[in-house]
Amino acid sequence: MHDRRVSRIITPGTLIDENFMDPFTNNYVLAIHVEYSVQGSSQQPASLSQVASLPVGLAWMDLSTGQFFTQSTDLSALPSFLARIGPREIVLDEDLQAFKDHGIFTVLAEDRHLITYINPADVQTVSEWSPMLESPVPTRLENEFTPEEVAAGSSLLQYVKTRIQGSNMKLQPPTRQLDMMGIDRNTMRALEIKKTMREDMVTGSLLHTVRRTVTKGGARLLDNWLSE
Repeated sequence: MHDRRVSRIITPGTLIDENFMDPFTNNYVLAIHVEYSVQGSSQQPASLSQVASLPVGLAWMDLSTGQFFTQSTDLSALPSFLARIGPREIVLDEDLQAFKDHGIFTVLAEDRHLITYINPADVQTVSEWSPMLESPVPTRLENEFTPEEVAAGSSLLQYVKTRIQGSNMKLQPPTRQLDMMGIDRNTMRALEIKKTMREDMVTGSLLHTVRRTVTKGGARLLDNWLSE
């Protein structure tokens, strides 16, 4: 008899085995932090119209490359960000399950995203992320992260840590994505930039037409450029 333990839990967003991944696109897992209810009231679910302007924190990473990003946005702009990031898996606070009328579920249902729930511990500060990073975030940059970004990043790191147990994997320090003019989701679909409208396939899209990169890393970079 031998003692056995779970070494890792494989999910679509935490894959690192190239045999099961699309080598031409990033394999992102995305954590979203959003308020559960309007003005903090646990008795009043937040509808889409009520929380459209409330801040939302995003944090996403690709474990196969170690890339780690954060972004601050609001619920009304979330669909466009989801179209650009293209996450394989979305992580939400499990307390959100009690608010089925929350506007975020309307947004996520449009593209049938895979959702995983996590019960995060207390929010870790940016300085506490260092054990999982190649190098700590400079102190002068820590205050630039919004509270929503910190909450999302903290949840994401805790989620990854529970899935890849005992791993010595180190991530790149998080890069904040600043507000900039970008392509919205409807425009990306109408112009068939990454996928065709009818078949929802890469073949026939702009990405498929111009992708003549030499390396797989170059293909992923081109994919990101066309999403901006």
